[in-house]
Amino acid sequence: MSRYTFNPKIDPSRDRRRRLLLGALAFAVVLVVGVALFIIGIRGLTGSGILPASRAPSSTGFVANVTIFAPNVTMLPGTPSGATKSTAQALVATSASAPAGTVASGVAPTATVQSQVSQTPAVPAVADPRGALPGMADFSCPKPHIAPANFGYGIQSNWPVGNIGYWNTVMSDRLKLNWTKAQVRWKDFQPDRNDWSKAQNNWQLLDAFTADANKKGLNIMYGVIDAPEWARSTIVPQKTGPPDDYSLAAKFFEKVVARYKGCVQAIEVWNEMNIDREWTTPSGDITGAAYVKFLNAVVPTIRAVDPSLMVVMGALAPTGINAPGQSQDDFSYMDQFVAAGGPNLVDCIGVHLNGYNMPPDKDWDAGYNNPSASFRGPFDGPHHSWSFKSTLYGYYQRTNKPQCVTEFGWASMENLGVSGNPPGFEFALDNTEKQQAEWIVKGFQMMRESGFVRFGMVFNLDYIQKIGQKPNEAGGDPATYSVIRPDGAPRPAFDAIANMAKP
Repeated sequence: MSRYTFNPKIDPSRDRRRRLLLGALAFAVVLVVGVALFIIGIRGLTGSGILPASRAPSSTGFVANVTIFAPNVTMLPGTPSGATKSTAQALVATSASAPAGTVASGVAPTATVQSQVSQTPAVPAVADPRGALPGMADFSCPKPHIAPANFGYGIQSNWPVGNIGYWNTVMSDRLKLNWTKAQVRWKDFQPDRNDWSKAQNNWQLLDAFTADANKKGLNIMYGVIDAPEWARSTIVPQKTGPPDDYSLAAKFFEKVVARYKGCVQAIEVWNEMNIDREWTTPSGDITGAAYVKFLNAVVPTIRAVDPSLMVVMGALAPTGINAPGQSQDDFSYMDQFVAAGGPNLVDCIGVHLNGYNMPPDKDWDAGYNNPSASFRGPFDGPHHSWSFKSTLYGYYQRTNKPQCVTEFGWASMENLGVSGNPPGFEFALDNTEKQQAEWIVKGFQMMRESGFVRFGMVFNLDYIQKIGQKPNEAGGDPATYSVIRPDGAPRPAFDAIANMAKP
């Protein structure tokens, strides 16, 4: 420090220097704060803390003004320390400074996924007036395209819960997949027959998910299920079904297909119609012919709105039980579906492949036995519904149509932090995490090599953190199929999916 100083009372240039210094300091503060807010805003919009530093995020993504009612969700390892967890009833901000944990916007897809999408013809990015919702902005797809012709690799996320952008990025960048599935429960999007505003938050969530997944190179399949109670006269606790008047379903499908035209590549029309849990009706008719009547009511509307959309038959529940009004064997149901002309109405046959405690390449009647297995169903009571391979090929032999595997996976209780199993899922105790990983990869390989499967969707990515039930509780069965653990750490299946070849 200099030993010479000026007396401020006799220094004529002091005031001018002070003004210059204060001005420079103020400018520096404004500049630093502005840059910091910009960075925070970008991170909040993308939710992409796991991305490599070389990836430049977009600042122009869709942001919804919604409230997410979500449990605490732990990020996968690799999330930066500045990212926050989504919390119950966390308000999603609309400004560019929205924190991490909000509904997110787009990051450009990886080069691999970009090449897959760019091979498909584009469709106009124009909002369809049939998809308009009173009081809400129209939706236009950022990067519209039709379903690619090559085999697709996908996974299902519990999309409405947690950080939408983060989990989409996990699917596209960490797992390197190009398909995802989102269930759209009709009752959540039209709880009132005439007042659409009562479901505004859910529509905004779906807008955000769809735009973000599309920007990140993910092909999307919607599975539309679960009619609202105002449309049904037969209400049974814990069971759902179609509307009494199928034309009401046609109107809802029209709204969904028109709103998301170009962003959604496939639509699955209902789910597991061969069991009363999903198909409770006044007549109690659980038959393939009854479902074909439903398709005849809704498919022409879908085709009229978006002729390029892949229409997928609702996947059946693999079951060997025939109980009138309650359940029907899936092969018998499929035979009825074929006899009623169902294959002519769809582009693809939906398939659910529950892995139980058998590897995917074993036929039900091949004599395979695991003497150490505690769950003995597949070995002491052989039946086609136990077998991944027998179900897949059995459907194809009956329909001679492409197959779309909208759910497949293997349950495992290993390293989930609890003892026992959810009721009815005893086979989860027999499967190790290593087997879960190996069998998922083998399942993908078998589907691709079959030549008749369009895509496979693993069930599931993240339900273990998002459903509220523990893996050994009633209703906790989806958690046993997840490819992450309760703390968010990847299970071996996660890494196996990420690292497997995807021709």
